[in-house]
Amino acid sequence: MNISQQARSKKAAHFLLIPELLYSPPNQAIIHSLLEEGYEIHIFSPGEIDSVTTYGTRVFTHHADYSNRWLAKNLFNPEWKKFYSFSATSEDPIAVAGALAFVHRAKLFLLVDEIKSGSYRGNSSDNWKKLCRWSMRRAKFNIVNDNSRVQLLRDYAHLGPEKNILVYPGCFHEPPKPDSGLRLQLREQWGMEKDSIIMAISGGFNLTAGADWLIQSLRDKPNVNAVVQPLGIDALSLFLLKQISFDNRLYLEEKRLSWQDAWQSAVGYDIGLAIYWNQSPQFQKMGISSNRLCMYLAMGVPVICSRQDSFRFVEEYNCGVMVETYEEFLQAIDKISNNLTEMRLNCFKCLHEYIMPPSRFANLKNAIANL
Repeated sequence: MNISQQARSKKAAHFLLIPELLYSPPNQAIIHSLLEEGYEIHIFSPGEIDSVTTYGTRVFTHHADYSNRWLAKNLFNPEWKKFYSFSATSEDPIAVAGALAFVHRAKLFLLVDEIKSGSYRGNSSDNWKKLCRWSMRRAKFNIVNDNSRVQLLRDYAHLGPEKNILVYPGCFHEPPKPDSGLRLQLREQWGMEKDSIIMAISGGFNLTAGADWLIQSLRDKPNVNAVVQPLGIDALSLFLLKQISFDNRLYLEEKRLSWQDAWQSAVGYDIGLAIYWNQSPQFQKMGISSNRLCMYLAMGVPVICSRQDSFRFVEEYNCGVMVETYEEFLQAIDKISNNLTEMRLNCFKCLHEYIMPPSRFANLKNAIANL
């Protein structure tokens, strides 16, 4: 571990579950907050992580593994004493950050953006998960992505009412500006008419995310097009998708887009899908923790989402429709298509009044400043 010599008070270590999270909205907010407080930041992650980031010269990257063996080898390394704060994303990295902060008497805060409970508990051992929950209890503050997850985290980690839980959404604090020129350019790239209705889904593409409804609706609504940016889809499923013929009304984005590129490309859509049928606790308390939902609304794209209490705000702001059945899904497509101009404007109203990225970012900065 090659770490430059600087005062402990200006060093922060942040642990990611996977390298791709380096530029996700909540992690970007944490890194920007630390930078504005004058920290030198060291990012740790398993797998391959770029040594050069777009964050500037005060952000460095290193390799880390989340295992008992790695922790035993690195826990008492005196280099860690140079760090003033440790932080991590869910879930496995949290155990490492908590142990290091405890041994080296440093500050600790955690981004609990995944709550591994119920059938979504993951594959970690019980002892490792106990270490994760212990770290959450020791943290100066924990961050969840939606108000509906505050109590879920308290129950999961046995956090008392005195423990501070901050809410920061799955949204960039400075979302890209919608670009009408890019909208036309993208539609031409996708081979779709500039005035056609385009429905989109980004991220996980499976039955719990409404993949079957999207494909079926293309058959039932020949005036609708679709763009799919699938993640984690197996080779066979991707092959089968390519065999479906909808007269060029289905576009598959096969390469993995950067976070910023994915958000910017959303300007080309008219309807975004934020469907979560997984019955595990955190998936039934999505709200503004949903990156795809925040992306759509920030770019002026009304949403169709699964019916759950945490999504009520989309109907209260009339920037989306909650559904439970395929028939309601088809009706939602019609409703949004027929009220697109008004609902687009409502998306921005919802962004500023409900999601509130700037004020939530200010709260996060303040919490980090007060470590």
